[in-house]
Amino acid sequence: MRSRRLHVIVAAMAAMTLMVAAGAAQAAFPNFSGCTSRRVEEGICVDIQQRSGNFEIKGFRVPLHESLEIRGKLIPNETEFPTFVPPAGTNGFFARTERVPGGLLGIEWIPGNTVLAITELAGPASSIRINPSDSSVSLPIKVRLVNLLLGMDCHIGNNSNPVRLNLIVGTTNPPPPNRPISGSFGTPAPITGGFARIGQVNVENSFAVPGATECGLGLGLINSLVNLRLRLPSAAGNNSMSQTSDVALALMP
Repeated sequence: MRSRRLHVIVAAMAAMTLMVAAGAAQAAFPNFSGCTSRRVEEGICVDIQQRSGNFEIKGFRVPLHESLEIRGKLIPNETEFPTFVPPAGTNGFFARTERVPGGLLGIEWIPGNTVLAITELAGPASSIRINPSDSSVSLPIKVRLVNLLLGMDCHIGNNSNPVRLNLIVGTTNPPPPNRPISGSFGTPAPITGGFARIGQVNVENSFAVPGATECGLGLGLINSLVNLRLRLPSAAGNNSMSQTSDVALALMP
């Protein structure tokens, strides 16, 4: 059954490859390192590299840059989403820091005010779900906030109460007051054994964002300050995320 599902996915990939336009992906893309290990079953190597985007909570916007990559192998199973297997020794979720505009107090120039944010996977690698037919991505995340006052354990969301994202390329159907928004597939580009899309836009605006935890020496001493600054907690219908990425899927020997 798995072999048949793999063949179906490969056929879909081949059809997309026939529609690929001439062009080349950016440097260091795609990166399939760790995917060809013999320790895992046959499947599809996947690499999603974020290039830009925005994460917004009740109008508070954090610009996103080249701060996130999802990389691993997709193993067909009996569900819509293949099983995600990360490179050995990782969870397949690779993130770098982003700077929170205005810092902790909303005033950039105050010494010690800078806040760095890093997105983390709020669960095991198996919680990453990628649909190879349309490159939609569903996963739970938490955001670590780092600052001298906040400490190293301050988070928005956690493993038991994460931010649950369902990033799609189609049109969303959010609760009010949010309105539907749409993504786009980007520009096709040829790669060996598969296909890539350059500048694909995935969107999501139906998720809720919980309040801060463990901010202030890990004791939650200034959770309320972080919640006030970021307008948390924020119910579904008030938040949005747009992510522009380069996406590659390929069969590897």
